[in-house]
Amino acid sequence: MRTHYRFGHEWQVQARPDAVRALLEDVAGYGAWWPGLRVLADASTPSRRAARLEVRAPLGYRIRFTLTESSVDRHELRALLRGDLEGWCMWRVVATRGGSRVVFAQEVEARSRLLRLASPLLHHRLAGQHAALLGAAADGMRRALADGEGAPGQRVGAP
Repeated sequence: MRTHYRFGHEWQVQARPDAVRALLEDVAGYGAWWPGLRVLADASTPSRRAARLEVRAPLGYRIRFTLTESSVDRHELRALLRGDLEGWCMWRVVATRGGSRVVFAQEVEARSRLLRLASPLLHHRLAGQHAALLGAAADGMRRALADGEGAPGQRVGAP
């Protein structure tokens, strides 16, 4: 069955990499800037950031999963997903002349009954929904960073 998905998206933001990383490292804060994504609970432990999330797709269905940090280094954040989707995702933030390039990659298997039934027939449409959600994430990230915090040449938190 076609229940496996692999995604890749990237966009540019006019903010320093450290400001972008700070936004991405706050998993429990994703709902504040990412339209279509709601944080159901902060599931962090002292050693790992995690959150229980719900995605409200444009077609009206909801996907719930727990996102748990699996590794962090200077340029990359990785997390595991468990729930209606199972797999991994990765954020990479790269400094550019105008700010930062944000790269998102994800590989998941549909686990919920609804997604497993719909995937063989609507695989392309469901992938399109993912692209729409990530487009909303890019726009939300730009808005969240646009107030000047983290803009190139400014300190984070500068007035």
